[in-house]
Amino acid sequence: METPRILVVDDEVIARENLEHILKKEGYEVVSVDSGTRALDELERKEFDLVLTDLRMQHVDGMQVLERTKSTYPDVEVIVITGYATVCSAVEAMQKGAYHYLAKPYNIDEVRILVKKALEKRKLKKEITELRRLVETQKGTFPLLGKSQKIMELKKTIEQIAPTDCNVLILGETGTGKELVAKLIHQLSPRADKRFLAINCGAFSEELLSNELFGHEKEAFTGARGVKKGLLEAAQGGTILLDEIGDMPLSMQVKLLRVIQEKKLIRVGGTVEIPVDI
Repeated sequence: METPRILVVDDEVIARENLEHILKKEGYEVVSVDSGTRALDELERKEFDLVLTDLRMQHVDGMQVLERTKSTYPDVEVIVITGYATVCSAVEAMQKGAYHYLAKPYNIDEVRILVKKALEKRKLKKEITELRRLVETQKGTFPLLGKSQKIMELKKTIEQIAPTDCNVLILGETGTGKELVAKLIHQLSPRADKRFLAINCGAFSEELLSNELFGHEKEAFTGARGVKKGLLEAAQGGTILLDEIGDMPLSMQVKLLRVIQEKKLIRVGGTVEIPVDI
């Protein structure tokens, strides 16, 4: 297994050497530099899994290192460490993509745990990126790369779910591959020859979402010049992913629950129940 490579950035010699010692003792490959400028140079020359940077430095500060790292190498995790912690700088760092914001003096065990978790997230991101690429090139197969425990558990769960005809709740942070997992389940299911459709439920108002999901009848509202099938109907026989379903208005969730339970829907402005198989 490849040893994780960590970049330590701090203009204070003692702080930098202490952190380097802690990380090397854990078995990581460590490169340490004394300025943000040198950090950016190292990032261009080598591939890193994690950056630990001090915040206050001359010329190029830690916030700039964070911003440049996440814009150029978005999968690289960054932990900001500072002896001048403020709520404003913490919020700014997290908004710019920092994995964590740590105040000095820090607890050594806390650093060890944070680094371990950040590297686990980095590893999972790399595996998901590769998996996403392979899904597009190997339709109908199970191109699951990676040997981490979480990936193996995910693979097993997908294989168990795919042959069934049950509804599935997929949980995970933004960018962790929820839609990718949904596509894999669809591709390995008996519904693979039918359509896979996805909709972000948080991107629409209640009226628009209702129209997108259920469709409408002619003259259901001003401008409805013809019949429109909604996504639930268009996905007939296949699979639909309702992304960010927690952002859906409660009244819409009730309507959707009825469709799931009874396998029937009524278009906006309609009275006829239409059977759906999704």
